[in-house]
Amino acid sequence: MKSIKHPAMYIASLLILLLMSACGKKDDGSLSEEAKKICGSWAYNHDKETAVVIFRNDGTAEYEGKDYTFECDKEFIQLTGSGGENLQLRYMLDNKGMYLYSNITYTYSGENVPVDLVGEWFCPEKNWSYIFTDKGTFLEDGYFPGYYIVDEEHSTFKLVYNDHFEDTICYYRLEGDKLYIEYPWRMVKTS
Repeated sequence: MKSIKHPAMYIASLLILLLMSACGKKDDGSLSEEAKKICGSWAYNHDKETAVVIFRNDGTAEYEGKDYTFECDKEFIQLTGSGGENLQLRYMLDNKGMYLYSNITYTYSGENVPVDLVGEWFCPEKNWSYIFTDKGTFLEDGYFPGYYIVDEEHSTFKLVYNDHFEDTICYYRLEGDKLYIEYPWRMVKTS
C-alpha cells in the first residue's frame, strides 16, 4: 500500500506545481518578438522623464497609472486589466522611438446625427475639441488650425497643421454622434 500512496502524492504535488507555474507571470522567453521590442519605459518626446507606459519582460504593463498584462503583434498592443477591461492601442516603431495611438472619444455638438467629420466635436474628460468645416479646414482645441484630408478607404484623416506640429494621420470611426479617434503620440524611452 505504501508504494501506491507515494506515486499518488508525487503526481498530486506535480499537478499543484504545474498549476502554480501556469498562473504565474510570464518569463522573458514567453514574450513574442514584437513584445520584446517594446519592453521598457516610454515617455512623450516633449517630457522624456515622465513615463506614460511601461512594458516589462514578464508580460505586465503600466499605462496611465493602471496595471495590465500585455501582448502585441506588429500593429496593436492588447492591454488586459485585472478586472477584465481591455484596451487595444495601435503602435508603430521606428528608428526614433514609437508612435503610440491614444483612443479618444469625441461627442458631436450639433442637433442632427453627423454623416461625416464636419461639425464641432468635444471630449469633456480631456477638455479637447475639433471643429471640422466643409471647406476642409479644422481647428483643434481652439488653438491649432490647419486643413484635413479624409481617406475613407483606410478610415484615416490627415491633419496638416499651419504651424506647431508635423502632419498627423489619425485613424477614426464614426458611430452616431460619437467620433472615435486614434491619435498618434511620439514616444521615446525615458531618460
